[in-house]
Amino acid sequence: MSNGLPPASVIATWPAPDYIHPVRRGPGLLIVNVLFSSLAFILTVLRVYTRAFITATIGLDDVLAVLALAFAIAMCTATSIAAARFGWDLHQWDVPYAWIPASLKYRMIFEITFSVSSTLTKVSLLWFCRRLLGSSAKSNLRRLNWSLIGAMVLLVIMGLLFIFTTLLNCIPIKASFDVLPDYPYHCINGGQVIVAASVINVFTDFMTAVVPMPLIWKLNLPRRQRLAVIGIFGIGVVVTVASSVRTYYAWFDAFGTYDTSWWGWATCLSASIEINLGLMCASAPALRPLIKAIWPRLLGSSGYGDGYGYSHQRFNNPKPWPPSSSNRSANRNIRMGSNDLITKEVGKFGRRDSTNGSGIVRTVELETFYEDRKDVTYGRPATANSATPNPMMEARNAYGRGPVMESSRSYYMDRRRDSFPGPRNLKELYDDDEAPFALERLV
Repeated sequence: MSNGLPPASVIATWPAPDYIHPVRRGPGLLIVNVLFSSLAFILTVLRVYTRAFITATIGLDDVLAVLALAFAIAMCTATSIAAARFGWDLHQWDVPYAWIPASLKYRMIFEITFSVSSTLTKVSLLWFCRRLLGSSAKSNLRRLNWSLIGAMVLLVIMGLLFIFTTLLNCIPIKASFDVLPDYPYHCINGGQVIVAASVINVFTDFMTAVVPMPLIWKLNLPRRQRLAVIGIFGIGVVVTVASSVRTYYAWFDAFGTYDTSWWGWATCLSASIEINLGLMCASAPALRPLIKAIWPRLLGSSGYGDGYGYSHQRFNNPKPWPPSSSNRSANRNIRMGSNDLITKEVGKFGRRDSTNGSGIVRTVELETFYEDRKDVTYGRPATANSATPNPMMEARNAYGRGPVMESSRSYYMDRRRDSFPGPRNLKELYDDDEAPFALERLV
């Protein structure tokens, strides 16, 4: 109905209103809004910080996450104000008649901000998955890439459709807020629209949480790390549970009761949990480089043999600043010999070097580091024995700024003469202003 009022026969069965000491739901909605929106805000800020200052890979998914957070905070603010000032925590018969127009306006704000935030969050997560594909999006994972694009387009279309349906629930629009309009108007059943949109939202929440899992499993990361990242996405199933609970209350509010203010409170509570938990799950995978920098042991040490015949030495970085703008999007080809090429990429994602089909890409957040499967120490295919680093080839510190043993220096000088004017010594492998995280984040 346009005015949100039940039939007169139903109103006749209600108890007498109590405007002085009514029964209230309590501050539960405000507490949940503040708690969950604060957690979502903190994780989103940390996500942006990580992408902007640690990995230097800020992208569209981060922008969408920030916009989703803004609409989520607006939704929580609107529901908190409506509960405190316009009776959303009261029984319908205890809500003063004069509050109903304002209450209906806040309800429209709640529905629109919820829809926008939910859509942006899911599109952000799917765009993040698309970035994980990297160059494979144009080759062997092309179908998955187009599937992700199609899913994002579908989510945007459904979100816009619900927003316009909510805005145009009544024609003219002001009839949506008038209790007893004295002019011609036409309204659709808004309850049916909300329930239908809620059911679709449950399905899309579940698919958004499940779709990234096979993609994460295919990454060239240790099993434990893949399981950890999949576990983070698995938390998104809890979002689906919250969405299902909200759908139930939305159905009951629309078709099971006329006490809409009392049961609508439960809808707002579950919506706050759903939206903010979704934002937290969308931001959590991007925090891995930050956690690695603060607490390296939590995600494992980077010094281990990886089963491909070589090992990574842990580089202790004394300079915690991000790369300069000149190096953030630069690809560096480092020639260690006539056939041994290391391509290091900073600021972009997922590009494979095509010099050798046996290359291995280790994906950490939004960085890749390409390594030839030859032993870079001697230029021969890796063996089990080559997993142990040669002490003759080790620099005194992490980035080659200390003295290098003379035999190692001679070796690289000889290799340099083959075909490519590579580095004269290990000092030239890295610029002074380059990101010191590129190797340390390899796990």
